[in-house]
Amino acid sequence: MDLQIRIEGGPVDEYVALADWLNGNRDFRGRVRQELGPPTDGTLGGEWVDMLTIAVGSGGLGVALTNSLNKWLENRRAGLVAKVTVTSKRRTVKLRARDANAEAVQLLGEILRDADER
Repeated sequence: MDLQIRIEGGPVDEYVALADWLNGNRDFRGRVRQELGPPTDGTLGGEWVDMLTIAVGSGGLGVALTNSLNKWLENRRAGLVAKVTVTSKRRTVKLRARDANAEAVQLLGEILRDADER
């Protein structure tokens, strides 16, 4: 199963930073793809990262991803006012970097545990 992560309101560089952060964790190395946005007029392909896709499969990566995203957000709260949206097949959760709270992190954990069980 793949999960999609979008960052709203932050610079495009945040996608690269998050991808690097996740790839620094051996559990996610090779599982994170940077998806390019749609092409602009007069170009052949996308030029910026529009979304991250993470292949979580089955095997308990949901808890690891929850913890990793929470830590990444904590490290950015002071300077990033963005929303991180994580989507599995049927459910979506948004975490605001500035004030990610325990309830949102718990919901993210439930979504990812649900993904682990499929």
